[in-house]
Amino acid sequence: MTIPYTDALLDDVLTRAMEGLSNAPTDPNAQVAPNPPEDSGQSPDEDMAALQRALYGADYPGADPSTAEEMSAWASWARSLWESRRESVQMHLHLVERNRLFRAGQQWISANGLGPWREPARPRDAARVVYNMMDKALDQRLQILMDQRPGFMVAPTTQDPDDKRKAQAQQLALEYQYDQQQMPRVAREAVFWAQTDGVSFWHMFWDPDKGPWDERLGSRPGEKKPLGDIGCQTLRVEQVRVSPNATASQAPHWVVIREVIPRAEAVFRYGLTGLDAADANMSVGDAPAYSGAEGMGSWVLTQTTIGEGQRMRNEDVTERFTIYVAPHPDALPDGLHLIVVGDAVVFGPSPLLWNAIPVVPIRDGSSDPSYYPRPVMEQWLDHQIRVNALLSKWVENIRVNAGGRFLTRPNAIATETFMGGVTSMIEIRGAGPMTESIQPVQGFSVGNDVKEALALEKTAFEDASGWNAVSRGQVTGESGRAIIASREQLERVFSPGVNALSMAFTDWCKVSMAAMAWGYDVPRALGAVGKGRPDLARAISSTDFDGQSDVRVDPATLMPMPYAFRLYLLDNWLQTGVIDIKEYRRRQMFAVAKDINTPDEDQEARAKRIADAIRSGIPAPEMRWQDNEAIHQDVLEREILLQDDLDPMVIAAAQERWTALANQAMQKQGGGAPPMAGSPSAGPSAASVPSLPPGQLPLASGNPPIGVAPMLQQQMGGVPEAEIAAQQADILSRQA
Repeated sequence: MTIPYTDALLDDVLTRAMEGLSNAPTDPNAQVAPNPPEDSGQSPDEDMAALQRALYGADYPGADPSTAEEMSAWASWARSLWESRRESVQMHLHLVERNRLFRAGQQWISANGLGPWREPARPRDAARVVYNMMDKALDQRLQILMDQRPGFMVAPTTQDPDDKRKAQAQQLALEYQYDQQQMPRVAREAVFWAQTDGVSFWHMFWDPDKGPWDERLGSRPGEKKPLGDIGCQTLRVEQVRVSPNATASQAPHWVVIREVIPRAEAVFRYGLTGLDAADANMSVGDAPAYSGAEGMGSWVLTQTTIGEGQRMRNEDVTERFTIYVAPHPDALPDGLHLIVVGDAVVFGPSPLLWNAIPVVPIRDGSSDPSYYPRPVMEQWLDHQIRVNALLSKWVENIRVNAGGRFLTRPNAIATETFMGGVTSMIEIRGAGPMTESIQPVQGFSVGNDVKEALALEKTAFEDASGWNAVSRGQVTGESGRAIIASREQLERVFSPGVNALSMAFTDWCKVSMAAMAWGYDVPRALGAVGKGRPDLARAISSTDFDGQSDVRVDPATLMPMPYAFRLYLLDNWLQTGVIDIKEYRRRQMFAVAKDINTPDEDQEARAKRIADAIRSGIPAPEMRWQDNEAIHQDVLEREILLQDDLDPMVIAAAQERWTALANQAMQKQGGGAPPMAGSPSAGPSAASVPSLPPGQLPLASGNPPIGVAPMLQQQMGGVPEAEIAAQQADILSRQA
């Protein structure tokens, strides 16, 4: 049993007092605090304003009481904060353009400085072949990373029963949020952009149109409105700018998001406020541009991702700036949240709702420690360029030798006549043998050094990217040891991307839990998740997210594994007894197996409902003859009887139910008949079974199968063992 924190604190205070020690706690924060500032003669408000301007810019409206209420000043500050970080991301965005073009197959490009990427003029008769291996390797990586469902692991910080119950609730809530936020689709989109950009982002927000519908939010009787829930969207690298302190391991102090949205979306999202903002006249020079204003070439999206590039063509658009400022103990203790559409503030300025910046970076596993890292695919560019160059030389050679060549004297060939469409007759001038006037030139192949260099570069690309014969499943006829070695090598190639995605999901879990602690005031019944998992069905509320829990996503759950090997492991676990048939069906990935409900699952679901009713203090469903006593007793033990922090009345009610189940099990073992239909009592009374000491009551794990003679009772009565065995054989023969 874990001692509660308050009891441990009281015990420590008493111990220190008896030993004559001071009970004043040592404050390590005070010992590392900076030196106090020198007296500048300014008031505390002036010092606060100076601190805010130093952190958030000289034009920060909150530093001046005269501008703190001017919404136009907040809108102007949002734009200036975005523009202040333009040059810091300009070089990265320039390289992102090239990476996206390479993925799209436009690979004969160059640029002068930070100018636009263009294809230089091609010399006459020169071939520019593109054997695009980039898109194939990146698409394969995307498929492998999205093949697995992340395994969320929530561990309580203590073994206190209440902490364990909260950890279980948080585990359920995260699995629910993964489906509710449609994370398989959102994650696929984010990884797609991170592969060429080095990083992409998940922006999480509260969507008032989601969640279950509840009458308590209606404005009139019978009206239901949604409770709201968490939404998530993917942002590209050109849509997010952060404070200068941010690195791959250092969280930013503030984040600015700029999106170009249709005016109709602004009206749909923000109602009349969005309508006024979308119709407001923009400031001079602030007219939104759908492409190019983010610091990227205006044609990159149109040429590389046509669907995204053409999505808002011929639409009236406006800009939306979303600003998140992390809490600062002196400048902004509660943080800041602000949304600007056009030149109007549609939300805020208000405190940070979830006490955390809801922007999660997703990286591709690059070793670059920058906040905007160089993607892994840039390491493959040199191999891709050389493959294109060598293959182009080969194609030029084929073009030269494809049609045949002749060695002739000047003006030796007079004319060429085709006869019947298949025969060609060539007339030549000059005296003497025809072999002296015209001679065919023997064709030749490209040099072996070109072929060898091409094979070398292709192999180097495959080894670096993982897009090779092993990952494509083209390796056969090898020994088991060799296959294991090749698989290990392949996992090492994909390991950085898998680890990066697991860290992103871990951050996503933390933000999701903060959002649910803020927004789940009304308990949410997550029974939809528990249809096939009755052990996870329960109601979730904001109180389940109090305290601390260790949440993470294990990278091993995202490591690629072939389906055939997974099925082999599953069958092996079942045969060796590691899992039972119920767990086997849960882990099966085919719908025909997932749709099967076993009697044990139904029994456990009923036992869960009974345990919840006992804990809630409401009348529990009646006990039935068809109940599986072992399962019901096991659920009561895990949920109530083994917990030390519950109401004694609840434990007593559960103990009474547990004893009644034990009595019913003994009655079944004794060959007792089930109660008649319509009987007021569905279960046997405690008086119908001889009383046994508590140490001799049958345990849940030791209940014998129904129909077997009660050996314990007969042995206590002095019946010989031979007669007991004969009775058992007779009972079993009648059942057969």
